[in-house]
Amino acid sequence: MSGGLTWQQGPGQTGELLGPQGQPVARFHWGTGANHPYLDDLRPLTHRGVLTTHAPHDHRWHHGLWWSWKFVDDVLFWEDHPGYGGNRSGLGRSLVREHAVREDNGRVTVHEQLDWTVDATTEVLLTEQREVTAGLDPLLAGAWVLDWDQRWRATREVALSTTPWPQTSWGGYAGLNYRAARAMADGEEILASGGRSGAVAVHGEVATWAAYSGLVDGAEVDEPEVPGRGGVALLPHPADEGAPHPVYAATAADGFGFLATAPLMHGDRVLAAGEDLRLRTRVVVLPGAPEPEVLETALAAWAAQPATA
Repeated sequence: MSGGLTWQQGPGQTGELLGPQGQPVARFHWGTGANHPYLDDLRPLTHRGVLTTHAPHDHRWHHGLWWSWKFVDDVLFWEDHPGYGGNRSGLGRSLVREHAVREDNGRVTVHEQLDWTVDATTEVLLTEQREVTAGLDPLLAGAWVLDWDQRWRATREVALSTTPWPQTSWGGYAGLNYRAARAMADGEEILASGGRSGAVAVHGEVATWAAYSGLVDGAEVDEPEVPGRGGVALLPHPADEGAPHPVYAATAADGFGFLATAPLMHGDRVLAAGEDLRLRTRVVVLPGAPEPEVLETALAAWAAQPATA
């Protein structure tokens, strides 16, 4: 598909990514209305169906596509409000202190500087430099990608942790999270590297990539036998610490569709004062069902690109 992606500033602290035909494909939010910046209204290039759910009634702290740690030194960063998630020692949020957008040759890079703060005291536990670069990949026909590059620095020694899994059946989550649109329960498919299929086979296991897809409302398709479809694949960078990481996968049959990287699922991570942690994830927005061989090839090509500082 020719052309590239462009940026359109929206009202307040929002902005839209536009596809090669000027169509909206995602909306960024970086204000303080949620406890983390996030993307919603995620769409394939091929139709206008929406792939994300934002602030659903069952988990209103789920924000489409977003990154969150669970606990940083027992401060809860996952939920937006008290009373949920085993709040141990107060609530926190990641606040965007600087935000800038750069467009270059069909690619859009959103650069943000964040402080991971404790609400009650405004103490900063982590600082973060984040770049999210959106563009097309010639190896992924009809798809587009979001490359997340995040670097956290501890202001003092801190422990990154989760609700322990498997001691708690639903524990282990903290990472880059995707909450699927409810319509995608129809035709739902969860795949991961190694030929695995279904949430049971994928959940809690390490994977070089994982993908969630299903049928999509609003795709403007009139033929019921060929409905609109789309999905999202998560590809952690193989050179990152601890890679390949475990995957958190949930199926709509058990409540809702959800897919996430889960680098802490098998153990906590302590950062010393001044220590950096860098993690990168390629998000592939799919125009249909995932093709494992294509994702494997695209991952290898991305990993082979020259490293940046």
